[in-house]
Amino acid sequence: MTETKHIQTSLDMVTYDHLRHLSELKNKSLKETIQEAIKEYIKRHEGELMKDSFFGIVGSFRTKEGNWSERNDWRE
Repeated sequence: MTETKHIQTSLDMVTYDHLRHLSELKNKSLKETIQEAIKEYIKRHEGELMKDSFFGIVGSFRTKEGNWSERNDWRE
């Protein structure tokens, strides 16, 4: 089971009304609509995340045990 993080935010009334109306049209809860919107936003901007220098580090180090990024047991 994946761990979840609960967040809290505030919205202006126009945005809230649009989200609520969209939820009703799609026959979904407001929570489901917001979760879907966040996932779509992340997918749209995933390229920016991959350009982050942190991701360039993955696989660039060698250890005496071999390349950890290629091993399946690296979290053990």
